[in-house]
Amino acid sequence: MIPDSSGDTPTRPPQLRPGAGTPGHRPQGETDTDVFGPSLSAAFLNCGIDRMQRGEAAASISDFDEAIRIDPTLARAWCLRGYARAMERDWQQAASDLLRSMEIGLTPQHEDSARLRLWVVQARLGDAAGASRSLREWFARRNTPTPAPWILRIANYLTGALPEHVFLDALRSQTTAGVEGRTCEAWYFVGEKRLSMGDTEGARGAFQKAVSCRAQGVSAWISARTALAGLQS
Repeated sequence: MIPDSSGDTPTRPPQLRPGAGTPGHRPQGETDTDVFGPSLSAAFLNCGIDRMQRGEAAASISDFDEAIRIDPTLARAWCLRGYARAMERDWQQAASDLLRSMEIGLTPQHEDSARLRLWVVQARLGDAAGASRSLREWFARRNTPTPAPWILRIANYLTGALPEHVFLDALRSQTTAGVEGRTCEAWYFVGEKRLSMGDTEGARGAFQKAVSCRAQGVSAWISARTALAGLQS
């Protein structure tokens, strides 16, 4: 089992933070021409994030496309396009984008979340065993900063080190803000894990529980809704 020993934070896809390349931000000594490209790529990135959080995954992809066209080294755009493509069930391209974002370089915390989503994508492509092996290897060499306990709990569940009932037991003691988002996320990953094991009906029930949470805008809620629609089609 992957050790769990740090502060607790929920998983989230990478978000744009103020800094170089953000619209309105101009490091000392740079000119309008210097920051035009990065600012424009950040604007498209923000637009894509907004659309994805509204459940418009297909539309968000075009924004991430533009962000990447302007700045091919923008790892967050590659990663989020991978999330959006997974929401659209374009598994092969989602895997390609997520892996490319990791090659370029995400922050460790963002890569932790991306690794969980990569497990889903690889499992959907029929390689749950390989996905689990890769996830174990990633967290085995992750030490600074220490991954969040909730991230590790999901990873241990997906890789088979934590039984489902133990994984879900943690939800019963949740009293902190954001509990709906975490509950949604837990049921989404339970659905994907069950699906990887061939339990379609069990997966359907888990996805239904995920979308019943008041967590619209959370990537797991959008993904669960898409997964449920795929099972019903």
